[in-house]
Amino acid sequence: MAKQLVSGIIGLLPLPLTLVTVANKANISDVFTASWVGVLCPDPLYIGVGINAVNYSHELIEDNGEFTVNIIQEGFVREADILGITSGRDLDKFEKARITPQPAKEVKAPNILEAAISIECRVQEVLRLGTHDFYVGRVLATHVDESVLDGKKINVEALRPIAYAENSYWSLGRKMGRVGRVMPE
Repeated sequence: MAKQLVSGIIGLLPLPLTLVTVANKANISDVFTASWVGVLCPDPLYIGVGINAVNYSHELIEDNGEFTVNIIQEGFVREADILGITSGRDLDKFEKARITPQPAKEVKAPNILEAAISIECRVQEVLRLGTHDFYVGRVLATHVDESVLDGKKINVEALRPIAYAENSYWSLGRKMGRVGRVMPE
């Protein structure tokens, strides 16, 4: 397989598509679509999110240091798109996308009622990296809709999360096996 040396391409694909909420100390909140999100440590659980320093949400998280990561399902791709192309400086994005902010248990940033999973985080560290700052958040509470639970595990087939790659939205496709037990093709 021949490979070319390229620049300007994000090498990790696909990325999870999430809705992140933030709020300042005055309880003014915003929501945005984020794919630069990931688990950084499982125990204790830390999640990181990259936010462009020019965005309105950046101002809010800088003021309060809290956020929620909300995992949405395939049926919410239109809402995710609206939230990714509009600014909270200009309008109420919750109203525009017709999603419902819900008080969180541990942080001021709201959870999203329609999200299958909402993860509440408090910023522990910020990495200033260039155009984006990367916020490392300690998970304080996780809320999971019963419809996507299989016992104490997430049923990914029921969840049907959205992925993001190459400026497009994708569904995750089919299960290919489990760790140590890959299905034959």
